[in-house]
Amino acid sequence: MVSHSRPIAVSLLLFGAALGLLIVGRFVQFDDLSGAGSDLWILPLGLLALPAAVSAVVVAWSDAKARLWLGIVQAVLFGCLVWQQTGNDGFRFIWHRDEGELVLLGIGLGVTAAVLIATAVQPSTQAEAEAARVAGEGPGAGRWLVRAAVYLGGSVAFVFLAFLSGASYYAATECDGSESDCLATLGGLAWGVVSVPVAIVLIVVIELVLARRRKSARSSPDATK
Repeated sequence: MVSHSRPIAVSLLLFGAALGLLIVGRFVQFDDLSGAGSDLWILPLGLLALPAAVSAVVVAWSDAKARLWLGIVQAVLFGCLVWQQTGNDGFRFIWHRDEGELVLLGIGLGVTAAVLIATAVQPSTQAEAEAARVAGEGPGAGRWLVRAAVYLGGSVAFVFLAFLSGASYYAATECDGSESDCLATLGGLAWGVVSVPVAIVLIVVIELVLARRRKSARSSPDATK
């Protein structure tokens, strides 16, 4: 019990510290109706919050229960972000003077929560799976859940990179330096939209390859002995 409770407590404390640093540093605000809340930022506290959040994931990664707890907390926080973003005009999260960073924070939280929960429900190592069976917790939900979380994270990264590439391309080739008539962002969005079906096709191809390998492994002479 102690072996499970320690990484759970440490990871949650680190993640709570990261949130606390962001709030104290005024990177997260709930009443910034003027849009000028960046005047109150305390940048050093924000720089400390990032390693604390990363450390929380690193600590939790070594234990399935810790991953589950941290994933649930992050999923709840993701829901709170969506709720505040849609229902509170004064809610702000700005890391580098760009309100789009609130969207990036939500996506990062959602993907991380999905990966943590998926790898907790289906332990990634044989030792963890055996420990779950000994504890009477039953088998996991299957490796498909882990793959789904990985596909989600990879697809988000792929679409985001496509957006950045498209925006950079149009900014370099179509814009003359005037911010008022530059449509580089729309070009990036177009590239991002096109990348979505590309990501889906890649996922289908990967799944077909994995299914073929599993079928070959089951039909091999060594597997039938």
